[in-house]
Amino acid sequence: MTADAPRRLGSPAGLIGVVVLVAGLSGLAACAAPASDDAADAEPDNWVVVTFGDTEHEFDTGAMDSLLSTEVRADDALQAAGAGWIDGNEVGDHQYDLYFAGSDREEMWALLEPVFAAAPIRWSRVELRDGLDDPAAIVVTP
Repeated sequence: MTADAPRRLGSPAGLIGVVVLVAGLSGLAACAAPASDDAADAEPDNWVVVTFGDTEHEFDTGAMDSLLSTEVRADDALQAAGAGWIDGNEVGDHQYDLYFAGSDREEMWALLEPVFAAAPIRWSRVELRDGLDDPAAIVVTP
């Protein structure tokens, strides 16, 4: 076969399989797209912020590694219940914060509390926020 020769696509059945696969993938993409611009407005804005440390002594950042499996279990618990997800973390000199987002902060904490009760490091503070910058967050201490 020369470089200029046309390439065969194979049997008609193989070509049909490729067309069905592409059609199926584009159908999935269409299903995943939001129905309207209002979907962004309905984004959950309740937060649970779990803090470790929060002392005058410097936080041992190596302790974060021991919390990794706890973070994964916490995210799994929220997602299995359809209540939220882990959104990220923040590391400071004196504390380590985990951020969880969802639509009901109290439901999220009810699911997260048993997970963090079994954590290798005891949490020092939890904030249940209505909006990320909630000035009147509910504060939970151990």
